[in-house]
Amino acid sequence: QFPSLMALSSLMALFCHCKRTMNSCNSCNISIPNGFILPLQKGRWTALFVVCFALSSVDAFYSPSSSATHNIGRNHVVGSLRSSPARTDIEGTKGNKYLDDEQLEFCKAYLNEHHKSDVLLPFTRAFSELGAISVKKNLWMGGSYSIIDAKVTDITSHALHLEATVQEGKTPKKKKVVVSLDSDPISAMARTYPSLPQIDPMKLDHASKIPIDNFCRRMIRLCNIVKAYEATGKMIQMGVQLGGKGVGKLHDDMYLNQVPHNRYVRQYFYGMVADAALEAAILCSDKQFTNRMKITALFPEMNPSMDSYRIGTLLELSRSIAIRLAEQNLRVRVCVQGSMGVGIFTGVPKQLNGVHTLLQRMDWESEPGEENEGMVGDYVNFGFVGKDHVADFKKGDGEALDIQQDDVFIIICPQNMVGLESSIIGPLSEMVDAAGDRPVILLNPDLTDKISSQGQQSVRGRQQRLDFANSFETIFQFQNIYFSGTSYFPILGSVVKLGPYEPWVAHQRRDLVDDGGEVYLPIYSSETVPESEVIMATLSQ
Repeated sequence: QFPSLMALSSLMALFCHCKRTMNSCNSCNISIPNGFILPLQKGRWTALFVVCFALSSVDAFYSPSSSATHNIGRNHVVGSLRSSPARTDIEGTKGNKYLDDEQLEFCKAYLNEHHKSDVLLPFTRAFSELGAISVKKNLWMGGSYSIIDAKVTDITSHALHLEATVQEGKTPKKKKVVVSLDSDPISAMARTYPSLPQIDPMKLDHASKIPIDNFCRRMIRLCNIVKAYEATGKMIQMGVQLGGKGVGKLHDDMYLNQVPHNRYVRQYFYGMVADAALEAAILCSDKQFTNRMKITALFPEMNPSMDSYRIGTLLELSRSIAIRLAEQNLRVRVCVQGSMGVGIFTGVPKQLNGVHTLLQRMDWESEPGEENEGMVGDYVNFGFVGKDHVADFKKGDGEALDIQQDDVFIIICPQNMVGLESSIIGPLSEMVDAAGDRPVILLNPDLTDKISSQGQQSVRGRQQRLDFANSFETIFQFQNIYFSGTSYFPILGSVVKLGPYEPWVAHQRRDLVDDGGEVYLPIYSSETVPESEVIMATLSQ
């Protein structure tokens, strides 16, 4: 079964290493790593780990089963294992070692104890030939062939190794199943479990090179396929608790219902958004990401539909992004849409009234002797939305200085207005075309059509406008969840995407007992924008 002698020699080396170190494998007894599990009572073990969330959010992690220590059976059924390349570029990976001993033992025990019915059994049906056999044998007599149990025996960088128990007649049989971490449902289960696109390995490695994050994110895709939505949030929690990068984790005690926000809360958001913008700009320069980007930051002080909206927070956020990019020797142009309309029916959106003037008058610390001396006018410039405000390099004629080209464009809250000739799509698309392959970042855009006369923003060209709006990829999003669209208290949770290649994560806000603070607990994750029905279903659970 091995394609080369090299693979055979690697297997032999792993077997010898296993015998020497008494680590776990398919042919050896499990050796309990010191310092990882503590005996509580006879025949019972529990995991020792750092508590990162509220006690109510992690109670399911406190009693993993010790059933993972049993030996697996001898019968063998190969699942839908794909020949994906070995991921040797992941930090901490040494040879064939994927997760360390503590992470491996905890993941196996936790999945076996708490996710047998919603994850492991559906995995066995959806991603292995046991599912196809079950469909065939139950075609004429339902219940004659059933998968009654499944448990994890090993986790590698390629696959999840399971031991399934099959009931056929009166005799249960043990089957070994291999489920690739990049599996698609088998053809017999295609109607029950729709497929999802595989995660690009480059995105995985860029988001985090830590193996536990890699494993949890690929597990999240499989959980979404089998509709185990609640388990996706648990995977995010498990990655954080077992030493991951902290993918999808939000700061505790933000108290966003308190307006104005604390200064450290604003700085926390400014830093996250600026980091995401810089990361996206670097990826764009390496041809790994589109140059059309958007940022949606709608915490209460940034939400114009709420009476807590603060124009100063919008300006400070724009300044933080521009300075972070300029510190990397990128020339940034910060743009605000100008007056639109015809004749006396002209104006700017209420949200942007006076923003262009305030941007230039606010303190950029760019005066002589200040921290950002000379930045404004050289590395940071201002403009309006339109192709005329895209500066390209132009050689000076001797007396005039060279005109430096803009490297990045930040467009603040571009939006349509009610009325004729008030669509921002036209000048914005011209500006994007003039920018070429340079990054264009929209901050809190609203490119939906508004009511207008003569069908300007109703029917004609609607699909083209939608296609243009959808061409911008989200590089950062934070948006709170409320009971309804008109009630902004209390905050139920949030939907976030903390970077260009980060997953989407929905959180539930929970108050700790005795006024101990608040936490944002991950309850759902996916590679695409979460659907509201799924979010509400996981919130209710």
